[in-house]
Amino acid sequence: MNFTAIDFETANSGRSSACALGLVQVRDGIVTAEHNWLIDPQQPFDGMNIAIHGITPSMVRGQPTFAELWPTVEPLLQGEIVIAHNAAFDMSVLRYCLDDYSLCYPGFQYLCTYLLGKKMLQDLPSHKLNVISAHFGIRLKHHDALEDARASALILLKLMEQWQQFDPLLLAGSQGYRAGTMYDGGYTPFKAAPKKTAKKPAAGKKAAAKPTVAASPGLPVSGTVTEQAQVEAPAASLDQLPAAAPPAAGAAAVPILVRGQRVDIGDKLSATRLLAAVEWDAPASHPAAVQPETAAFLLRESGRCEQERELIFSGNMEDPSGSVFCSKPSAHMGHLYLQLTSLPAAITRIAMAFTVAEFSGDRNPGPVWNASVSLIDSRTGVRLAVFPFGRSVMPGMSVVIGEFYRYKDRWRFAAVGEWLPGGLSALGSHYGLEAGSTTKAQEESAASAEAEGPEH
Repeated sequence: MNFTAIDFETANSGRSSACALGLVQVRDGIVTAEHNWLIDPQQPFDGMNIAIHGITPSMVRGQPTFAELWPTVEPLLQGEIVIAHNAAFDMSVLRYCLDDYSLCYPGFQYLCTYLLGKKMLQDLPSHKLNVISAHFGIRLKHHDALEDARASALILLKLMEQWQQFDPLLLAGSQGYRAGTMYDGGYTPFKAAPKKTAKKPAAGKKAAAKPTVAASPGLPVSGTVTEQAQVEAPAASLDQLPAAAPPAAGAAAVPILVRGQRVDIGDKLSATRLLAAVEWDAPASHPAAVQPETAAFLLRESGRCEQERELIFSGNMEDPSGSVFCSKPSAHMGHLYLQLTSLPAAITRIAMAFTVAEFSGDRNPGPVWNASVSLIDSRTGVRLAVFPFGRSVMPGMSVVIGEFYRYKDRWRFAAVGEWLPGGLSALGSHYGLEAGSTTKAQEESAASAEAEGPEH
């Protein structure tokens, strides 16, 4: 039972911006050493990252850079079995930092307690670090690098005890996973061992199965639509909306929206943060250059953007006010984070879009399917509403998922689901940006994704 657990915190959405590292060594099933370092990322801090982990620029002033710290850290990782919760993130931070300073990769194998927990603790409503820690009675101050590393180590020990395994690699193998590796010159991800390809699920079935998380009472739903929304079904009150699954005891079901529906965000969320999480399915062979893009257009009263920086996507991840930014946590997921009360008064609407780039070559990669967006209170993780908007989206198509808009003293969300040809560049023209102004950044983003390859 020997291994080393790590956890990184970052200053901003860039993976090379490590600002803290926690490391915990386990020998013979016992925590024998703990290390906690602050790191000067020599990069700007993002306010949302500060809100998550509490590390500020003044706290890292005078601390070592990653390159200065690496000679201390490298011997603690070399030849080890390294674990992390959501290891795809921590390993990518390590790689990006090493690449940034032209340092050689160490050699080790690694495991992910998030994926192991997801496979072994299927009855839990979530497999986030704090949820699994609570399940095992592990005390945790979440997003503290040392606390998170320690919790990851204790979770792995609990899983090994539960399954009566005394070797982390054997535990992973028993669950159908292969250890990831890092080595001088490259890496391989922690992933499930190859198996026979399952049949493609029926189009409607999986989309309906996604929003299964029970939540606190949902958002109030009104019965009218925005001018842009195309109505396919009448708006309904909250108790008339279909529920994705029977709710847990004491919790309300997550409402599923239809085209034309609108929901009040209002006072309940306006002072905090909202996460719009877009998910979809795609063939494993889908090329990185045709991977879908989740984007947001910040619109004025005229319904148009006035500058390119008001288009938020992978080529411009944050708006000038810092109120909206995007990320792509996995190959089949795109996130938009919104702090609506911080937006300039001139921005009256935010159009959220989903695009699949045109493909080049002789082989059409086919559609992505079962696309949906979940509106989530990012402070609590509670899912408030779900809108399945795309059963099958072909390359070269775009979907205006919906709009966040000001209504009197609050914000609302309108589920639009309008399909348009032409991809992100065409949508930019539709919202007032010069034709082709997004193309270069989009191509650079796709080239970067293809060069890096999938995280997991």
